[in-house]
Amino acid sequence: MKLHQLHYFQEVCRQQSITKAAENLHISQPAVSAAIRELEEEFELKLFKRTHKKLTLTTEGSYFLLEVEELLDKAKQISDDMTRLQKKNTCIHIGLPTMIEALEVPLLAQFHKEYPEIRLELHHGNSLSLRKALQEERIDIALVSGLGSDQANTETCTMRQSEIVYCVNREHPYAKESTISMAQVSQMALVEIEGSQHFRETILARFHEDHCAPKILWSTSQLYTKIQLIKNGAASGFLYRPVAEREPDLVSISLDPPLYYDIEMLWLKNSTSFENIHTFLEFARKHGVAR
Repeated sequence: MKLHQLHYFQEVCRQQSITKAAENLHISQPAVSAAIRELEEEFELKLFKRTHKKLTLTTEGSYFLLEVEELLDKAKQISDDMTRLQKKNTCIHIGLPTMIEALEVPLLAQFHKEYPEIRLELHHGNSLSLRKALQEERIDIALVSGLGSDQANTETCTMRQSEIVYCVNREHPYAKESTISMAQVSQMALVEIEGSQHFRETILARFHEDHCAPKILWSTSQLYTKIQLIKNGAASGFLYRPVAEREPDLVSISLDPPLYYDIEMLWLKNSTSFENIHTFLEFARKHGVAR
């Protein structure tokens, strides 16, 4: 008994015709007839009887069909599972907000350099949506703001703590300041990134603590656009210090007192059984974890 014989038998049952089954399967009629004959010879039972130019199942054939459908469903499940495992072993789906992606690009590039056979597929969203995507197994790893996790099936570790700095161009009135207060920042036009929910909320919370309100006049979904607006003097804005310091035309100013932001890596506990995910976690622990 072979798997292709079971597929042919199932299709003949559906069509009640060897000819129609062969057409749907895109194979020759003799091949289907041979598969049915081989099954009947193997079990020494008649599976079909011909009535009114149609094939109908015998009692034994009806029982066999029930078993065949269960076997084929199981075979499909195994095939799907093995395909999923194969993809898990060649590709890692990593979710991260735009701002965190900019911060972690060197880490991701270094991983690719050391493990070029593992493909990284990046998914974007805010921290909350990425946590949901992780639970739904649409991503394998999430690099998100440090909110912790209350999910029993999730592991987490702190990747790094990064300073959030106020950024202006070199001609800005505050360009020579070493530190700055939120009261001073509130006087200037700001540009912020859409979707960076927790990053934005962290900054707004500091404004609230200092009893002032931001003047957000620009909003964009692109980090590149945000940086260009700051460079051109159209607005000022907040960035992670390592991201800002890559831009020679920007001036990074610490807040008084400084503002820090935790970034965590989350993954599902059962995902460590996949070799590529385990490899990335170990690599990140070695190169990315600050504390």
